[in-house]
Amino acid sequence: MSITRQFSKGVAWMAAGNWLEQAINFIVFVVLARLLGAEAFGLLAMATAFVILSEFLVRETLSEFLIATPDPEDAHFNAVFWSLAGLGGVLAALLLIFAGPIAAFYGAGQVRGLIAALSPTVVMIALTAVPVALLRRELQFKTLSLRAISGVFVGGVVGIGMAAAGFGVWSLAGQRLAQVATNILMAWGAVRWRPGLSTSQRHLREVIGFGGQVLGLRAAELALAQSPSVIIGATLGPAALGLFSIAWRLVEIASFLIVTPLRMAAQPAFAAMTRQGARAADLLIDISRLSGLAAFPAFAGLAVLAEPVLHLFFGAKWVPAAPALSVLALVGLYFCIEKVQQSFCLAAGRAGAITVLAWAEVILGAALIWVATRWGLVAVAAAFVVPRYLLWIFRFRVVASIGGLRVRDLVSCHLRPAFAALVMAAGVLAVARATEGFAPAIPLAAGFVTGVLLFAGLTFLLMPDRVALLKTYVGNPRENSAKKG
Repeated sequence: MSITRQFSKGVAWMAAGNWLEQAINFIVFVVLARLLGAEAFGLLAMATAFVILSEFLVRETLSEFLIATPDPEDAHFNAVFWSLAGLGGVLAALLLIFAGPIAAFYGAGQVRGLIAALSPTVVMIALTAVPVALLRRELQFKTLSLRAISGVFVGGVVGIGMAAAGFGVWSLAGQRLAQVATNILMAWGAVRWRPGLSTSQRHLREVIGFGGQVLGLRAAELALAQSPSVIIGATLGPAALGLFSIAWRLVEIASFLIVTPLRMAAQPAFAAMTRQGARAADLLIDISRLSGLAAFPAFAGLAVLAEPVLHLFFGAKWVPAAPALSVLALVGLYFCIEKVQQSFCLAAGRAGAITVLAWAEVILGAALIWVATRWGLVAVAAAFVVPRYLLWIFRFRVVASIGGLRVRDLVSCHLRPAFAALVMAAGVLAVARATEGFAPAIPLAAGFVTGVLLFAGLTFLLMPDRVALLKTYVGNPRENSAKKG
């Protein structure tokens, strides 16, 4: 089976798995939000700002070497495993040591216990990184999808059960621990490889050489994502942070549903094509053209319909988060394009330049967010968006250089979807305003139908090439342009 065909099947499996995973996750999220309220989520956000940062330092960091390198040796696998195990242990210990000072910084005593309760997840995720990398390298997306679904299901059952029993914010910690424990059991059950002690300084240097760059990239991404939680928690308090967390969570879910199937399938496909001497840049262009068909209408619609979405699914008490959600939707759009570009760079073993850009975004973003707190939550959301878009052109240049492409080739493929999404958003906004005063389901349903019809019509009118490309990947086993390169 060709790589492009494996990529198509991988996207299908990852999409089905991710949509089911997020459907379960969303249901659990809604139930817990109604049972617990904004303050519980605000406290969790304060604690997880540091726990999630630690988790991301051991997930898809050093293990990316195993996907990017053409022929990793068993000693490379051992080097990655023991390096991550050690790093995970150190990070978990640091969380325990600094849990008290972090809680004092927030002025919230419960944060200390939450950090302590969640710290084992860092070690657990570190121990799963190598088997997950093996499954990704071998394009075993069915197994990865089933693993993710099982994790959110078990975690959801535990979390809702604890919340119903009156455990409050601790039910959110129980949910996370149960989910990660399920994931680690299923990952190790799916691979034959087991860690050994045979490695060398050469293997460690090779792993750290590339993996260290990815580690820096992941640290920057998490610092950028979590800086609003830290700053809002310290300046505006847990209630405001709870509103921001709900808005950001919706953006994360939407972007996860769209880009994760593409990203997870694309990176090993890019790497495999490069190993075979094929032109991976052609596949990148195809994926970029297809991702825009989903990303632009999805986040334009979310921005316009933020208020009825929050009102219907979470209740009236969450409606004040709507203006921030409308602004944060721009980050979701950015993710759906940038994450595919990042996967291309990682598959090529070129993480240095995008890591530098990511840290530039962190520094600029933290400064803007801190200043923006004096004007409230919407200003903070805008400050969260601005650094990404200001520096995006430099990412395009890096990707173009690696792929032997022109910057305008990467940018121009998004112009028609962007125009169609703007027209669609105007139509959806008109319908939403015309149905104001009705139950929130009415403007949401009317806006959704209007958006689908408008964007579908504009796609067939303005982008027939995208329709043909989609048919090639979805229904036709012939090789597409990516293979011909």
